[in-house]
Amino acid sequence: MSDELEEFVENIKERSFWVRILFMVAFAVATYIIIVPMILVLSIVQAVLTLITGQINANLRYFSATLVLYVTQLIEFLTYLSDVKPFPFSDLPEVEDDSLQEEPVARDAAEKKTAEKTTVKKKAVKKKAAKKKSPKTAKNSE
Repeated sequence: MSDELEEFVENIKERSFWVRILFMVAFAVATYIIIVPMILVLSIVQAVLTLITGQINANLRYFSATLVLYVTQLIEFLTYLSDVKPFPFSDLPEVEDDSLQEEPVARDAAEKKTAEKTTVKKKAVKKKAAKKKSPKTAKNSE
């Protein structure tokens, strides 16, 4: 048991451990105070701009994608999944342009058109069915 205690004491005296804890606290506080409110503001601004213009703002979309990668980098560091300190101590993550090619609004519009076509087809089928039933009911009533 004394070997374990000695190892524990050595670990506590390790300078790199305390430096990492200091960085972790700083990044956690920065995330809470700066990044979470920034995400809320970005969401609101993007929603308002989309409402006004009908299109997603490409610059905000790119910035949001970069922010997502940065937050991932932060979480990996805070949870010991990575030893690499996040930006500004390393490079800011790069966003692949391919991931930003398809716009969700355009995809939603395509889905709405498909749903509208399906609804129109269903109405047409119902009208045909109603027309077929009406002569039968007319014959029965005679």
